[in-house]
Amino acid sequence: MVKKKKSSQFLRSCIFEALMILLQQKRYEEITVSEIANKAGVSRMTYYRTYSSKEDIVIQHFKEKLQEITEIDPAIGKKPRIEWYRVLLEFVYEDRMLIEKILETPELSKASNSFLFETVQKFTRKYDHADVDDPKTLYELTYKTGSLTSLISRWVRNGCKESVDQILDWIRIYENDPCLTMHD
Repeated sequence: MVKKKKSSQFLRSCIFEALMILLQQKRYEEITVSEIANKAGVSRMTYYRTYSSKEDIVIQHFKEKLQEITEIDPAIGKKPRIEWYRVLLEFVYEDRMLIEKILETPELSKASNSFLFETVQKFTRKYDHADVDDPKTLYELTYKTGSLTSLISRWVRNGCKESVDQILDWIRIYENDPCLTMHD
């Protein structure tokens, strides 16, 4: 069972790396499944047993990163939300080339935003014991997730010039500002 799991992880890793290499060479829309499979050294059938779309490759990468994080620190969800943000920002910084490609590609951007929102919902339900079906809670999560993704997008497009700690300091300020308005 462990051997099969490692084999599957290796296969997914090869496919992900193939997509990343191809993204350096051409636009996402121009990349075909056949090219990804060839570059990864797998058949199209193997590709389709693993993924149903090119977007799934990136989402699976995120899921595996999330699993790594929770294996390293099983109590991450019980820590203050600012610690979740730190982990997310550190991931973004480490994988900023991938995030840049995601921001350039509407399909990947949409899929990634959906994954982030679903993850925030799951964590909020599990660790905050919040009723994410309550409209007020759902809108609050939507607001916070949207704000966070916009902030990350701006940070990445700006070349991640600010440190993770600087971004976290600003998030603390934004979240503590009762007005959340800018004044002249």
